[in-house]
Amino acid sequence: MSLKRAIATLTVCAAGLAGALVTTTPADASKGSDGDRLVRTNLGYKAVVYGTKVIIDGVELRNAKEAFAQQRCTRFAGRDVLKNSTLSLPDNELIKVSAATSHTETYAQDGLKGVRGVSTIADLALGGEFQGVQTPTVSLKGLTSVADSSRKADGTFGHQESFTFEGLRIENLPEQIPQELQDLLDILGSTTGDLVDQVLDLLTSVTGNTIEIPGLGSIGLAGVKSGHAGPHSAASQTYALRLLVDATGHDTVVTLGRARTAISEPVPAGVFHSRAMGLEMFGGNDLLRLGGLQEQSLDCSGSNGKVRTHKIADARVLGGLVNLTGIEYRLMGDQSRNGSASGFVASRIGSLDIPSIGLVVDGITSKVTMRKPQDTTKVERVISTGLARILLNGEEIELPKPGEALDLGDGNILEYRVVKQNWTGAEVKALRLTLPGLIPGGAILELGWAGGHIIPN
Repeated sequence: MSLKRAIATLTVCAAGLAGALVTTTPADASKGSDGDRLVRTNLGYKAVVYGTKVIIDGVELRNAKEAFAQQRCTRFAGRDVLKNSTLSLPDNELIKVSAATSHTETYAQDGLKGVRGVSTIADLALGGEFQGVQTPTVSLKGLTSVADSSRKADGTFGHQESFTFEGLRIENLPEQIPQELQDLLDILGSTTGDLVDQVLDLLTSVTGNTIEIPGLGSIGLAGVKSGHAGPHSAASQTYALRLLVDATGHDTVVTLGRARTAISEPVPAGVFHSRAMGLEMFGGNDLLRLGGLQEQSLDCSGSNGKVRTHKIADARVLGGLVNLTGIEYRLMGDQSRNGSASGFVASRIGSLDIPSIGLVVDGITSKVTMRKPQDTTKVERVISTGLARILLNGEEIELPKPGEALDLGDGNILEYRVVKQNWTGAEVKALRLTLPGLIPGGAILELGWAGGHIIPN
């Protein structure tokens, strides 16, 4: 199958999904909207929980990251976010997920303060009949993931995490199956021992934490179940179940039940909302999203003045439609007992290459520097960006000025330095490219993304 045909299919799937996805979305902080319930603390809390995430042929369907309940860094206990959804893919009748619920809350109870994330999936069904052929089937019931990070009244930090399900069945298999799959079937048919622990032990012991299901795809784990606690922070995360269905000719990956939480101190000046990423791409009439490139963020309390650096040698997007090299992120945050704080977020891309339009951009940089003096909530910020060279069809062209847009021909537009800011900080994209012919439905690429805020909440 050609790359263009695969991308076209993604666009069709996304368009169908937009109409078929049923989502109930209560307002964020629904229980925390009552001011009497919110308690300001000296801790920073954050959590990310989702029910489902769908990736088809390597491209994430942004409308299918559902039951997504996020607690952005906050100092308040009593915030509660609840999201519900059901998911079906109209162009893939082999995948059905019902009643996904994600819940995050920050709490303060009898001296115990913390943040909890819970993801539950009532039912999952994979497989069935496709183009007249019966595939194997997988049925999962009652998947629950819990991640909890806390601080006790005595000041010690702790964490708890769990990953459970009520039932798992795999049926209609061919006669010849891998030994790992037979081992899994033996566990599911056993009446002794803890079923969940035995399944997890098997999945974590096999190569890639994945077991092939011939004729359907595979079942495995994404991430790890782990936690850590130190003198000033704690974090917790759980496994997510990773299911691949390739019987339709397209690799469709469904990730279920991810939960991550973190708590940290001190936060006398507020909490940091700082993150950096190399690329975010929107396409197919804004129904497809590919982005992040190992996005990095700071803890709510910052990094105690230490610079955190993350490097990626190169990245190929959509099979080489977009290529990036020399990606680097740097982040720092520090705050003092007097209520002052400072930090920065920086993103760098050594080179961007888009062969289909003959575009090469070297030396893409962006940086946001923040400073909050004591006795004020206003954050001072300095924004800087840079470009070293732009080549179009092998010819070097004049570098644009900040805020300027260049017409690259054929409807392709390059915007330099796209800024959004307010009294708490700023976000900047070094480049925004509008490319109507890159994929069906067009695409927008935002590159060299850096965002830094200090929230005095």
